[in-house]
Amino acid sequence: MDNTHGKPNSESHDRLRRSARDLIDHGVPPSNRGGSLSVDALQLLYQRASNPESAADALKLLHEMQTYQVELDLLYEQLQANEQEITEELAHYKSLYAQAPAAYLVVANDGEIIEGNQAADLLFGDSAQPLTGKPLSALLAPDQKGSVDALFRNTEEQGSGRQPTKSVVVELPDRRRLIINSRSAVSEDSILMILTEAMTPSASS
Repeated sequence: MDNTHGKPNSESHDRLRRSARDLIDHGVPPSNRGGSLSVDALQLLYQRASNPESAADALKLLHEMQTYQVELDLLYEQLQANEQEITEELAHYKSLYAQAPAAYLVVANDGEIIEGNQAADLLFGDSAQPLTGKPLSALLAPDQKGSVDALFRNTEEQGSGRQPTKSVVVELPDRRRLIINSRSAVSEDSILMILTEAMTPSASS
């Protein structure tokens, strides 16, 4: 739906009004999702419609209220459709993140892991224990804290612009080596990371 600052513009409102009147002209009753008239309002409308002097105005008002009711119903249906679309899109991207073959982490600026996907759990070797809340440095070899701190400083200084991602190679307690590519989130309150296991040279090379 076309809108400006979250409100329907005049063109979309006119289109909505035409749709509502067309539905009324074809005998489609309002479903009253937007509420209904009070008893007092209905009595007043009935009294005006019963008076020959005000009957025409009362019928005009009734038609206008019916049109407005159908407009509310159409808006309600559009909101429901939009909500369903957003819900499906969110579920889609959550699935892409959670089930991606690459290991992803979202890490706070202080180094605490906010979120990790399934591949990250497997990479660190303990899929039964969530990574959330753990310091990233605690998952690495004891002498790797300096490298991680430097990565955080460089990433924060870089910001979330179109600069190349920052990378560092770190070591796990089991001597495996990881390549961490990072970039500051758009909000700049966290850091996005992709982790890949570094290839170790073969014995024959």
